[in-house]
Amino acid sequence: MIRFRWIFFAISVALFAVAWPASQQLSFDRSLHRMFAPEDPTRKDFEFLQSTFGISDLVVFAYRDPTLWDENGAGLKRLQGIRERIEKIPGVDNAMDLSKVDRMLGQLEQPLSFLGGIGGMSGKNGIGGKGAPSPHPLLDPENAVAAEFKAIFEGQTHSRDSDLIAIACLLKTSSASQTSTSQTLIALRGIANSLGQMGLESGMLVGQPVMVEEGFDEIERDGARLSVVSTVSLALLVLIGFRSLRWAILSIAVVQWSLVVTRGVLYWMAWDLTMVSSMLASIITVVGVATTMHWMLGYQQALNASLGPEQALARSMKNLWRPIFWACITDAIGFASLSFAKVGPVQDYGCMMAIGSLVVLCGIFFLVPTLALIPLAPKRAAGYLGLAFGLRQIPGDAPLKALLLRVMEKVTKSASWVAGVSVAVLIVSVMGSLRLTVETDFIKNFNPNAPLVLAYRAVEKELGGAGVWDIILQAPKRLTQEYLDQVLAIEDQLRAIRIPP
Repeated sequence: MIRFRWIFFAISVALFAVAWPASQQLSFDRSLHRMFAPEDPTRKDFEFLQSTFGISDLVVFAYRDPTLWDENGAGLKRLQGIRERIEKIPGVDNAMDLSKVDRMLGQLEQPLSFLGGIGGMSGKNGIGGKGAPSPHPLLDPENAVAAEFKAIFEGQTHSRDSDLIAIACLLKTSSASQTSTSQTLIALRGIANSLGQMGLESGMLVGQPVMVEEGFDEIERDGARLSVVSTVSLALLVLIGFRSLRWAILSIAVVQWSLVVTRGVLYWMAWDLTMVSSMLASIITVVGVATTMHWMLGYQQALNASLGPEQALARSMKNLWRPIFWACITDAIGFASLSFAKVGPVQDYGCMMAIGSLVVLCGIFFLVPTLALIPLAPKRAAGYLGLAFGLRQIPGDAPLKALLLRVMEKVTKSASWVAGVSVAVLIVSVMGSLRLTVETDFIKNFNPNAPLVLAYRAVEKELGGAGVWDIILQAPKRLTQEYLDQVLAIEDQLRAIRIPP
C-alpha cells in the first residue's frame, strides 16, 4: 500500500471525480408511504385508496379577521378575495370557505323569494327575513337555515369563540398537476405573508403536505448542519489535542471523499435519501474520523520509537490494518442488520450505512498512505508548528494516563462493589426502559416556537384540528336504505369517540 500509494491515490481521485456529479443528483424521497414496508397493510390500504379515488392532499389556510361577521359584509368579501387568489394557484384543485357557503345560500334564496317562501323556507325562520333575499345570508341573524350551515361548518371554516378563519385547499394530484407540492406551498405562503398589506396578521398553513415539506426541509438542513459541525469539531479535536494539522486535514479528506463516493453509489443504485438516512453524513463522519485517529495514534507510537515517517507508517499499518479492517466490516454488518426491520426508511438507512462503512474503509487505505507522507511545510518551520511528519507529545497525556491507572487500580481492588452497583444500575435502567412510550405527535419533532408548531396549536385549539382520516367501507352495487342507515350509525360512533387529554 505504501510502495504503490500514488497509484491508489490516483484511483481515489478518479473515483471522486466520477462520483461527484452523481452525488449532487441524489434526491430526497418525501413520500410518507415510504415510511412503511411494501408489504405493510397500512401502505397497501393507502395505495388502494389512492389508486381508486385519486385522493388529493388537503392544506388548511388559516388567518385571523375580527371583521368577519360585520354586517356590511367586508369580512366575507375579503375572505372571498383571498380564496379566489388561492384558487388561481396552478397546484390548487379547489378551495372551500364560508364565502362559498354564503354564495350558495344566496343562490338558493333567490328563486324562493319570488315564490314568497315555500314550506317555511322563507320568513323569520327560513332563508331571509321578511321574505326578502339577503345579500349575505350568513350575516342575517334571522336566517335559520344559514344558522344551521354555520353550525355545520363550525370548527372547519371558522371558530365560534375566536376570529380564526380557515380555507380548506384541496391540492391537485401529482398526475393532474405540472406544479410540485413544494411550489404550491411556496405560492400559498406568499399569499399568507401578503395579508399584512390588508391590515391583518400573516396567515398560517397547516396540513399533512405542509408538515411533510417543512419537516423534510428541516431534516435536510439539520443533516447538512450536523455533517459540517461534526466534521469541523472532530478535526479541531485532532488539531488541538494532537497538534497535527496534517491529520486534521487527512481526517476531513477521508470523510468528504467517503461521503461523495457513497452518495454517488446510492445514486447509481437508484436509491433516495429518506427521513432516517438524512443522518448519513454525520455517521460517516464519526466512523471515518474515529478510524483515522486509531491509525494516527499507532503512527505516533511508531514515531516515538525513533522511526522515520515512512517506516512509522509501515509499522502502524502492519499492526493496525486488521483492527481497522474489522472495525469497518463489523460496522457494515451491524448497519446491514437493520435491513430486517419492518419500516422502509430504516431498511434503507441500514443498507446505505453498510455501503458507507465499506467506502470509508477504502478511503482510509487509498488516501492515508499518500497524504500522511506529503510534507506540508519546509521541515524546519514544520517542526516548530507541529505540521510535519513528527507528532509531539500530546498535552496532558501523562496526567491523564496516571489518572486512568489510578481508576483501574481502585476498580480492581473493589471489583465486587463495582459489580454490585453495576447490576443495581442495570436493574433500574431495565425497569425504566419498560415504562418508555412511543411519541406519535409529529409536531414534537419541531422547535416549540417554530411557525408551523404555533400554527398547528392555534388550529387544533380553536378549530379542532387539521388532520383528515379516510375510512373505506365496502358498499353494495346498489345502495339500499338499510346500508345507508348502517353508514349513518358508523358516523355516529365515530363522532362519539373522545380521546382523553
